[in-house]
Amino acid sequence: MTTSAQWQRTLDAVLALAEDIARISPDCADRAMQIIKLIRAVDPPPREAGDRGLDEDVDDDLDDLNVGVGPLHRNKTPDRV
Repeated sequence: MTTSAQWQRTLDAVLALAEDIARISPDCADRAMQIIKLIRAVDPPPREAGDRGLDEDVDDDLDDLNVGVGPLHRNKTPDRV
């Protein structure tokens, strides 16, 4: 089973590759942007701890936690010179 962190890293890697393709090959920029839009469309909605089928005796405070994968917002780093 894929963890949330693995899911996020995979999506971030695909976004980074698509951005590189768009930057390196202007002829492919439209397709790369389509990939980026598709990846952002699969961004899962936040899930509540109670939605995971946890045991009834789990601490009630867990119900207030969001444990799903977060939105796709990569930290932008400046391009190397």
